[in-house]
Amino acid sequence: MKTIIIDHQNDLDLIASCPVVAALGFFDGVHLGHQKVIQTAKNLAEKMGVKTAVISFFPHPKEIIGKTGKRVQYLLPPAEKAKKFSHLDIDYFYLIRFTSEFARLEPKEFVQKYLVPLQIKHVAAGYDFTYGRKGKGSLDTMEEDSGYSITVTKVENVKRNDEKISSTLIRNKIQSGLMEELPDYLGEFYETKGKMIHTDAKDELILDRYYMLPPKGCYDVAIDIGKGWFEGRVLVTKQKKIYWLGPSISSVWSISRVKVKWIARSFDLTLEIEEKEEKNLVFTKG
Repeated sequence: MKTIIIDHQNDLDLIASCPVVAALGFFDGVHLGHQKVIQTAKNLAEKMGVKTAVISFFPHPKEIIGKTGKRVQYLLPPAEKAKKFSHLDIDYFYLIRFTSEFARLEPKEFVQKYLVPLQIKHVAAGYDFTYGRKGKGSLDTMEEDSGYSITVTKVENVKRNDEKISSTLIRNKIQSGLMEELPDYLGEFYETKGKMIHTDAKDELILDRYYMLPPKGCYDVAIDIGKGWFEGRVLVTKQKKIYWLGPSISSVWSISRVKVKWIARSFDLTLEIEEKEEKNLVFTKG
């Protein structure tokens, strides 16, 4: 898969190498609903005899045009999102820098300045996808905005457990510590990456940027520090620090890269630790 970052300085006519069917959206988490959109684009591309692209944006539009002042909580960094697209056998990943200038584009301007020069012949997107200033454009207007050079497919939502799968739903599940429910919506356990700092007293995990952290408590996890996956437990503190509770890890390095699959919250151990915290007991390694 070829990844191309697009900003206002790019000459899109030079970037586009061939006609494509594009899956269009933000795709945070690349959950099962997103995967349905991407698979729809792939199926259509195969029928049309063209390549498949994903078009996404960064940062999140709410960071640029939001009025709440709150920082957006991401499920995945852009680089990890790209890896998931690659695993889905996408040919091109176009990542558009979302700026205040980009946000001011009228719907037709977005289509004519970005989608048409990229040789997008067909767009697949979620049924509620909007584009252009104030989200005034939709899949119902895109064909006309393109001068009828682009056709569209509106993909209906995916439900699990009577809930519409969405990135917002998954964020809410993580904020509630319901990690064991996430495979129903992501298709796999929620995975984060970061580093583990090893000391004699404790092993601390520090996540990379653009991942979410569940609330304080103990969690069953699987980790990989380059030696394969094995299961254990971590403690997330009120101060949003993560400590490895065991089993013990031997490492010749003081700092290791680590991948963490969040499996489930351990409620019994969480209650036990909260009781000990009230008595000012400190957990140390071993």
